[in-house]
Amino acid sequence: MQNMKGKYIWSFILICCLSCTKDFEEINTNPNRPTEIDPRLQFSYVQNRASSERSDQWRGNLIYCSIWAQQLSGSWETDRYITANEDWLSAWWNNSYQRVGKDLIDLINRTEEGSNLRAMATIFKVFFFQRLTDMYGDVPYSEANRGAEFLQPKFDRQSEIYNSFIEELTQSVADLDAAKDEVGSADLFYNGDIDQWKKFGNSVLLRIAMRISNVDPDRAQTVGKQALDGGVMTSNNDIAYVYFSGNNVDGPNANGVSEVFQDNGITAHLFRYSDEFVNFIINNDDPREEILMETYNNDGTIDNTVGAGNHLGRPNGIDPGTNDFVFAQPRRDVMVTYDAPAIYLSFAEVSFLKAEAIVKGWVEGDAQQAYEEGIYAACKQLSLYPNAGEISDADIADYLEENEVEFDLDDAIEQINTQKWIALLFDGFEAYANYRRSGYPEITPGFASGESGGEIPRRLRYPVAEKVNNAQSYDEAVGRLNGGDVITARMWWDVN
Repeated sequence: MQNMKGKYIWSFILICCLSCTKDFEEINTNPNRPTEIDPRLQFSYVQNRASSERSDQWRGNLIYCSIWAQQLSGSWETDRYITANEDWLSAWWNNSYQRVGKDLIDLINRTEEGSNLRAMATIFKVFFFQRLTDMYGDVPYSEANRGAEFLQPKFDRQSEIYNSFIEELTQSVADLDAAKDEVGSADLFYNGDIDQWKKFGNSVLLRIAMRISNVDPDRAQTVGKQALDGGVMTSNNDIAYVYFSGNNVDGPNANGVSEVFQDNGITAHLFRYSDEFVNFIINNDDPREEILMETYNNDGTIDNTVGAGNHLGRPNGIDPGTNDFVFAQPRRDVMVTYDAPAIYLSFAEVSFLKAEAIVKGWVEGDAQQAYEEGIYAACKQLSLYPNAGEISDADIADYLEENEVEFDLDDAIEQINTQKWIALLFDGFEAYANYRRSGYPEITPGFASGESGGEIPRRLRYPVAEKVNNAQSYDEAVGRLNGGDVITARMWWDVN
C-alpha cells in the first residue's frame, strides 16, 4: 500500500511538471529584463570602461607602463623590475579580454556590416588591441573572444596582427558615411560626428605606421602617407576623450586613474613623478609645471616650502622605505580629480607623429611647424582638466626657445619623441610603447636589477593561466620570443 501511494505521488508530480513545462519559458521570463543588449549601449560601455576601470588603470597603465616609461615612480615591485605578483600581472590581460574586448567583438558581430556603428567599434577595437599586443607581443586576436568556437585561441604573430589592424582601419574609415545610420549620443567621443571619426581612424592608422617604421620602413611610409592624405586630427577639438561627471567616485562616473590616486587617501598608492620626468620639466622652465605637480605633506596639505622649480622627482628603483613625501605628485585638485578627462588620442600626439613623418620623408611639410603645434596643443589641452586654467601663448612661445626644446633638425627625432613622452602623461600604454620604438627620451634605468638585469623591461610576461589553460598556443608564442616569456624579450617591432 505504501509503494502504491508513492507511485501516485510521483505520477502527480510528473503530470504537474509536464503541464508546467509547456509554458515554462513564458511564465519564467522577466518581461523587464532584455534578452539582447543594444550594441549602441555596448559601444558606450566600452568607451567608458576602457578608462574608468580602476584595476585596469592601476595594474596596466600605471604600475607597469607609466613606471617603465619613467613618467612615474613608486613603492611597487614593478619599479624594481619585478613581476612576481600574479594578481597584478594578469589583471590587465584578463580585464582586456573579459570586459572591453568581449563586448567590442560581440557588438561588431551583431551589427550590420558597413554600418557606421560597426565601423566606429572596429576602429576602437584596433585602438584597444594595439595596447594589448604592444604590451605582450603575440596575443590572441583572430580567434579571441569567440566563445566555444575557440576555447584555446591561437596567439597570432604580432606582424599579422598589425596587418589586420591596417586592413580593418582602412575599411572602417571608408565605411563611415554621414548618410547612413546615426550613432549620436551613444558615441562618447564625438557624439556620432562622422568627420571626426574619420580623423580618429586615420590618426590611429598613422600611429600604427610609425610603430612599424623601424621594422618595415617601406610599408610604414605607404601606410603613414595614406593616413595623412586621408585626413588626421587638425585641432584640440578632435581629441578623443571621455568626460566623467565625478558624481559617483567609483565606477563609470569617475576616471580610473584618479580613483587609484584618490580612493584611499594621500598615503595610499604612493605614485610619484619620476626624477626623469620632473628634471626635464624643471630644467627647461616648462610652463606646465604648476598645473602638473605639487609636493604634499603626509596629511594631505601642500608643502609650501616647495615652489615652482624646486620639486623633486622620485628616482626609479630606490628603496621602498624612503620617505616618499619629499617627492612631487600629480596635483590632486587638477590632474587626478574624479572628473578628470581620460584622453585616448590627442591632437598633440598626432602633430608629433606628423612631424616625425615629415622628418622621415614620408610626406612634404614643415616639420618644425608640426612639432611646435604639438607642444602648443599639449599645453592647451591641460585646460580640459578641472581647475587647471590655461597656459598663455606667451609662456608657450618662451618655452619653444629653451635650449633643449627649440627645434633643431639634427636632433628632431629625439625632440619630437621627448615632447610626445610629456604629452602622453597618464597614457602610459602609449608612452611606454613609443619609448621602446623610438629610443627616446634618453632615460637612465632605475637603480634595481630585478628580473631584467637593471635594464628597462621590453614587455610584460603572459599570465600563468595561459600556460595552464592554453598550453599549446602559449608554448608556440613563447617559442617565438628571444629568451622566452621574460620581460627582456623584444617583440616584432622593437628593434631600436
